[in-house]
Amino acid sequence: MVIGIGNAKAGTGKSALALLLASYLAKKQKMSVYLSGREDRWTLGWLGERSSLLEHTLPFQYLPCEIGLLGALREKLGAGNNSCMLIELPSDLQHTELIEAISGLELLICPFCYDGPTLNASIYFASLALRIRPSLPLLFVPNRIIQGASYPLKEQADKVLRQIGSLSTPIPSLIGFQRISSLLLPAGLVESCSATLDLIHSQYLSKLKNGKP
Repeated sequence: MVIGIGNAKAGTGKSALALLLASYLAKKQKMSVYLSGREDRWTLGWLGERSSLLEHTLPFQYLPCEIGLLGALREKLGAGNNSCMLIELPSDLQHTELIEAISGLELLICPFCYDGPTLNASIYFASLALRIRPSLPLLFVPNRIIQGASYPLKEQADKVLRQIGSLSTPIPSLIGFQRISSLLLPAGLVESCSATLDLIHSQYLSKLKNGKP
């Protein structure tokens, strides 16, 4: 499986969601999980450097890679039914290699928040991806949602997003996300988000693993 996680808006929690999924899949599926991202500050690459310095033992393998080399990396790893490759896509849509990267995905996950600028960026990013590959399964994931908070745009936004792709249950806003400083997640964070991760797995990832669209 090759799964991309992206949004045209920075700060939507792409890195955190990629880490959650990588840790979840490595433990639940007991498959080879590869996580790939760039080496920019505050991205997976930066967190990877800290994990290397701290000599963390991770349940997945982190492979920093520029977007233009993702195709070669996929071929080398041979990501198939017994392995999964998670890719943090860049927010900068000017990357000429972004078309090739999106073309090689089996699923695109777009984390977002319920504010105007982020919603606009999410819709733009998803629409661009579907222009590149119209048949690409696309899942919107509400991220950093505060329980009990009012989101005036939520009802209208959900309706629009469901016309473009599918919509998952939300990832809650938890103190553990503020403590992410390496690729090793704080204890209990994956379990705290298990409802949404289980849904993503059952509705999408298990079907991909079994060769179903």
